[in-house]
Amino acid sequence: MNAVEILKLIGRPNAYYPKLAKPLGGVSPAVLFSQLFYWQDKATSDLGVYKTRDELEDETGLSHNEQRTAIKKLKEKGVLIVTEKRLEHKTFYKIDNEKVNQVLSDFANSITQSSRQMKSSYPDLYNVDVETTTKSSSLYQENTTKTTTENTTNIIANKSQQPKRPCQFPDEFKPNDHHRDIAMNENINLDNEFVKFRDYCLANGKKYIDWNAAFNNWLRNANGYKKSNKPPEKFMTLAERNRAVLESMRS
Repeated sequence: MNAVEILKLIGRPNAYYPKLAKPLGGVSPAVLFSQLFYWQDKATSDLGVYKTRDELEDETGLSHNEQRTAIKKLKEKGVLIVTEKRLEHKTFYKIDNEKVNQVLSDFANSITQSSRQMKSSYPDLYNVDVETTTKSSSLYQENTTKTTTENTTNIIANKSQQPKRPCQFPDEFKPNDHHRDIAMNENINLDNEFVKFRDYCLANGKKYIDWNAAFNNWLRNANGYKKSNKPPEKFMTLAERNRAVLESMRS
């Protein structure tokens, strides 16, 4: 026998109102109430429907202890009237429809009130005044622009405060107009001096912070370099000097 055949032997399923679990105090009270409510219009007594605990267990699956707890909660809510006929050993269950209406109405009102309180605590963001939103956006943009400007200024200031380091001869370094003016004033060839300056710096691994100023100094001292490059006069002894004087007198 498979599971499906077993389910068929067990019997039909009984439905209940899941939404009644909260207002009635739990799932068990909701299951028992739903089953008793189903039998109300089939009752033959004014006291309600007669059911034994075993019958209710077969119909709902609730044990005797679970039934006691559920019955107690339903009686506290006032929705179930239980009449015990001890001489007849019978228990009758009757639903108080007016009380059910009141319980369900109170529950619905509590949900509505709770929803309103939640809505008031968390106002709808989509209903915010447009002007306020615009002002907030403008203020945000202004603060962002101000902050960005200040940060950029600080970065530039920090870079300018950092000391420059000497570097080797730059590949892009070329003579400028100021260099040409110096060359004209010193009466020297700018192109020749630039080649000399470049070769000298590269050969000796020279490093300068300001290459324009370094080339300025080179140009201003170019004539002095030429004089210093002339071969020194030959040293003459006293006898050689006297002989030269006599030769000059003879001539």
